[in-house]
Amino acid sequence: MGMRAWVTLGFGALLCLPAGTAADARWSRLASPHFEMYTTAGERSARDTIRYFEQVRGFFDQMMPHARDKPSQVRILVFNSEKEYAPYRLNGYATAYYHSSGDHDYIVMSHAGEETFPVAIHEYVHLVARHSKLNFPPWLSEGIAELYSTLKPTGDKVLIGAIVPGRYQALLRDKWVPLATILTATQDSPYYNEKNQAGSLYNQGWALTHMLALNPVYKPKFSEVLLAISGGRPSIDALEQTYSKPLRAIESDLLAYLRGGRFQGVLIPAKLEKVDDDLKAEPAGPFEVALLLIEVTDQPGREIDTRAALEKVIAQYPNRPEPYVDLAYLERRQKQFSDAYEHFAKAFELGSRDPRMLWDYGRLAGQADLSKSIQALTELLKLDSGRLDVRLELASVQLHSHAAKDALQTLASVKKVTPEDAPRLLSLLMHANLEAGDRDDARKAAEQLKKIAANADDRDRAEQILRFIDGSRPGTTMPAPDSPAESGGHAPMLKRRDTAPESARPAALRPSFTGRFLELQCGAPARIVMETAEGKKVLLIDNPSNLTVNGDSGQTTDLACGPQKRAKIRIEYDPTGESARGADGLARVIHFEP
Repeated sequence: MGMRAWVTLGFGALLCLPAGTAADARWSRLASPHFEMYTTAGERSARDTIRYFEQVRGFFDQMMPHARDKPSQVRILVFNSEKEYAPYRLNGYATAYYHSSGDHDYIVMSHAGEETFPVAIHEYVHLVARHSKLNFPPWLSEGIAELYSTLKPTGDKVLIGAIVPGRYQALLRDKWVPLATILTATQDSPYYNEKNQAGSLYNQGWALTHMLALNPVYKPKFSEVLLAISGGRPSIDALEQTYSKPLRAIESDLLAYLRGGRFQGVLIPAKLEKVDDDLKAEPAGPFEVALLLIEVTDQPGREIDTRAALEKVIAQYPNRPEPYVDLAYLERRQKQFSDAYEHFAKAFELGSRDPRMLWDYGRLAGQADLSKSIQALTELLKLDSGRLDVRLELASVQLHSHAAKDALQTLASVKKVTPEDAPRLLSLLMHANLEAGDRDDARKAAEQLKKIAANADDRDRAEQILRFIDGSRPGTTMPAPDSPAESGGHAPMLKRRDTAPESARPAALRPSFTGRFLELQCGAPARIVMETAEGKKVLLIDNPSNLTVNGDSGQTTDLACGPQKRAKIRIEYDPTGESARGADGLARVIHFEP
């Protein structure tokens, strides 16, 4: 079924359901390695259903071993009857559907039993495609989902592509829609949204996908077509260029395929692990049931009702983090980023360590409170130390917190990197090494970035760093690394809570020392002596006109010679040349911090 065919329900109905509905039914919970099931159905049918989903997941793991973002534990919600399912259904005919809410993926089924499996697996395929970052047009998205919907394990093989009788009969009976119309239909097209026309897209999309995936003539290049279309190439161009045939020839082959003897399922070798028979059902708690029923009916347009329902749950269970996570995602969806940040922070405080929440909270906090961003991303890295995206984001936040050595330590374990991630890694390394005082390693990273740069911005950034290190342009300031949000790509911007206004900040970020102000030694040149965690640092004032001093209120402040009151300061500096031995840098900006 279509991903857009949502029918929403008011939460007044959810919170005030009559007796005998799902709200007060007896719920059980079963858990397998990759699925968590909540059900009012019988235990035996529930076990059969969750075992089947494990087998299906095992199949897709073998077919897509390098998927970038494999689904975490998916929740399956199974009702015992149509009456219980009715308040939560999407439309008048769907017996199962996929829904993503906050940090959970759901497969919702009207009842247990083999007859619901095809629709449920259809929706699970949408889930797999979403997590695999596959961006397909409607005909291919629905075609692939329907192709695998009849998936059936048989011994050491799996049957895929079995004929769906209703669709096959409709293809032979209904008026044929030109294939070009089907291939160019978007999510706003009547062929995807209107019941009297959508059947053609589903049926013909399924038939074409079946031929491309399973027909010996087309199958060898099917993966190539998928990558081309997912990469943004129009479907018609992708098909014609990949198969070196005009669309009319492909359409002629499809019509012949429908009436020939090859339009049938095929067996694929697949060693699917047997799921443990010892799956025990346990009673589901009222909190878990209340929250999941809210989540599966959390739809666009119902934000006010969702918020009210979640706040009611919070009032009943004030120490549970899960409702705060859902509220955070609700607010983020509404672009209320400050509220989302506060709810994420509360969930973290209450103990939530869900990986998706930590990732989103960590990036959001990167624009509000760097220390909290570091804390969240560090926790996420403990859960999955192999995530390069987390390491890069954490190092970026650490660098902007002037913890260059921490950033270098975070990046130290990175041994392999994709061409897409290499520029960001090298940019972080050159900035972090320069701030840590290692100009040689900073130069190496800059030279490597210049060598592999795929765009002018990366090349210019590397060249500026090299000029800065070489001192070929005296007084040049070090270019600032991208902010965590900018380098991460999608994190929304929040106003950072700093004492000094943005207007008081320098346009470029230099390396800096943080510590206590000990003494200002007047002379030629003058020297600032400060105490840091790494010992005393001496910074020269080579030209007073090049030095900016910001007070703790953001106002420009004058300095007097002699011992100081050990105020907390942060000094941004430029590296010194060989003629300034014994000094740690040339002071450029002094920030007095509260």
